[in-house]
Amino acid sequence: MSTVTRAAAGDVSAYTFANADEQGRTQLQILADILDEHSTGMLLRAGITTGWRCLDVGPGGGTITTWMAEQVGPSGHVTALDLDPRHVTGGDNITIRKDDVRTADLPPGEFDLIHVRLVLLHLAERDAVLDRLVAALRPGGVLVVSDWDATDRNMLLQAPTPQAAEAFNAFQDGLLAALEANGADTGWARRVPLAMRAAGLEVVDTVVHNRLWAGGGAGNLLHESNSHQLHDALLARGMTVEQLAALREAMRDPQTLAYCYWMFTTIGRRPH
Repeated sequence: MSTVTRAAAGDVSAYTFANADEQGRTQLQILADILDEHSTGMLLRAGITTGWRCLDVGPGGGTITTWMAEQVGPSGHVTALDLDPRHVTGGDNITIRKDDVRTADLPPGEFDLIHVRLVLLHLAERDAVLDRLVAALRPGGVLVVSDWDATDRNMLLQAPTPQAAEAFNAFQDGLLAALEANGADTGWARRVPLAMRAAGLEVVDTVVHNRLWAGGGAGNLLHESNSHQLHDALLARGMTVEQLAALREAMRDPQTLAYCYWMFTTIGRRPH
């Protein structure tokens, strides 16, 4: 029987990546390059249209916030909520809120659409946050949740050298250990439909997205960027300076072929 794992009472979490880091803007642009086409397609599938009131949780670089604002037009509105929204651009129908989704005031029944990408997997309090987001939906409103699933470790198809392959695997081990130490659940994305049902939503659809990237492509440049942000944490978890250098070189080598993480996007609707 399937079950939904909920974080234990009192669990807390910390974001592993920081928008303020010198790699922050680069990382967010890479994520947009990898994911925005998929995300906008799913938001269209969710029905976004003129006049909707939307909430974009964890907007990062703000590319989806801006796109949503274009879709809802001047009669609609988008609120971008982030702990550090420094990279989000405002607009006539965009409100930028610097706040924590775990504690932010979210008026009940306020939004037609809530979009959450690469946020909930990081939060030990994800189930409580999901409940808060559901309450903020109007009856008939939709919640779109996108998260990586990092449980599949067969990502590397080809590396330029055995040393590069070893460095890639060591990097993945260290990265996932750092995420989990901060409260992340790298398998949560697969269980989102169950969590949505437990929170009272009707699950409309789940789509799984991935593609193969050569070295120099966004999927591999993400690993390079992450390795810089987590440099000290990776060394503390057993990687060597030589391995980090080998990883970064391989992520730009056209001979490298690697899949990205699987992106699970689930659409849930609040019953009327």
